[in-house]
Amino acid sequence: RRWISSIDMTDILKSIQMESLLSSGTTFIASTIDFLLHTLEWLLTFIYVIFIMIDYNSLMSGFRMLVPKRYRSMAYKVCDDIKDSMNRYFRSQALIALCAAVFYCIGFSIVGIPLAIVLGVLVGVLYLIPYFQYITLIPVALVCLIDSMTGTAQFWPELGQCILVYVVSQCICDYVLTPKIMGHAMGLNPAIILLSLSVWGSLMGIIGMIIALPMTTLLLAYYHEYVVGDRPAKTDASRTIHDDGTQAGS
Repeated sequence: RRWISSIDMTDILKSIQMESLLSSGTTFIASTIDFLLHTLEWLLTFIYVIFIMIDYNSLMSGFRMLVPKRYRSMAYKVCDDIKDSMNRYFRSQALIALCAAVFYCIGFSIVGIPLAIVLGVLVGVLYLIPYFQYITLIPVALVCLIDSMTGTAQFWPELGQCILVYVVSQCICDYVLTPKIMGHAMGLNPAIILLSLSVWGSLMGIIGMIIALPMTTLLLAYYHEYVVGDRPAKTDASRTIHDDGTQAGS
């Protein structure tokens, strides 16, 4: 009692600034709850994707049955064309991204920067979205800065060599691989590819850049078929669509 009576509680409360402590504690709790909720959302999304992939065929058959019979022929044709075009695009883009990852891994390894393989794989992953690989210049510059602090290399020469790796790899991917692989898969020349990326990117942002080439291919095909009147030749991949939503090879 003697010890407590000698303490001025008012001075103690003023010194530790209770309002500041309460505010900091509330912010920390809110941030923790927000992080846990976002983690739970990603986990649930992953679980939903797994179940959708398992039952994909039955789900798509059910969606096809929702289309009225009078519109099924046209709706099925458009959906199948979009699916085939998107499949060709993503397969070709994944192949180009794999080649780009190999080029960047080799280039960064020759330069000798730390985490060369990790940075090369990161560039390859972001290569799936057009023009997004240039974002990796930030971590590459940061790695070069940290490496220069250790005294093993100088910042500007090492960064210049990394930029040279970007220039050489991009020239190979943009002027050799993309016209050959993407042009063959989508039937577009390099000028149309660049123009479609610019137009769709300005209209719809990142999503537009992803769907630019498949949608441009579909629009050109439908223009030639329904406006110009050039009917495409039948191929082995042509289908006969039944009323129940199933497909059979013609």
